[in-house]
Amino acid sequence: MAASCITGGPRWALASCRRLYAENSQLFDWRGLARLQMRFAHQHIYPSWIESFVNTESFGALMASPSRLRVALTRPARMLGLAGSIAAGTLAYVVDKYLWNSIHPRLPKFLGLRQDFVDLQKCQNVTQAQALLGAAAAAPPFMNARCIGGLAAIDGGYTDNAPIHPQSTDEKSRTLVLLTRHYPRLPQLFRWEGRTYWQPSQCVPVSTWDCTKKTTVLEAFALGEQDARSVFSLRFAGVA
Repeated sequence: MAASCITGGPRWALASCRRLYAENSQLFDWRGLARLQMRFAHQHIYPSWIESFVNTESFGALMASPSRLRVALTRPARMLGLAGSIAAGTLAYVVDKYLWNSIHPRLPKFLGLRQDFVDLQKCQNVTQAQALLGAAAAAPPFMNARCIGGLAAIDGGYTDNAPIHPQSTDEKSRTLVLLTRHYPRLPQLFRWEGRTYWQPSQCVPVSTWDCTKKTTVLEAFALGEQDARSVFSLRFAGVA
């Protein structure tokens, strides 16, 4: 979405997402089982979505933008390998979500998963840029891992719910972290570890892996827009 803001715009990205979802009727192609292949719709829908706003026409604008985008990735644990790291990362996610519900869990790093950040504007061509953005959402078996910089890379969320690169105290004071998970015990806007965090006012009304014509992507987008209007109206009114 950050990449879409400096290329075609979020409205264009939303329209493209809705079109791709409308054309898809199922999450899994069962015909692939006959050849022992796991064929999830995400494997072609997500790359097509990225290509709709990061392409040869928009690549120049992306590279020339003053906004620098660092893409969060997870590198597999050296001792566990890719498959073991995915299993460990998934287990850590479930444990954190239902037991600790922390914003920055420590368990994935304890298990050896490594966080990495790659500058999108350092990609040499549009193919590399698309691959990097694809790796940022790679969650096997739904979406295969990618090779970025000669190493396997998967979704940055395996390591942290809100990946943040190392920062100085001054950088933290100027950082706004946009969360996609709702934490009921916390206010919508709060300060933590020197940073400002902004979370959805309620659980985002969309299934994480649903990508069919029934997916409530419009409702999810509307919640974000409503929250933005609400918070900014309060701040400009001098309430917050």
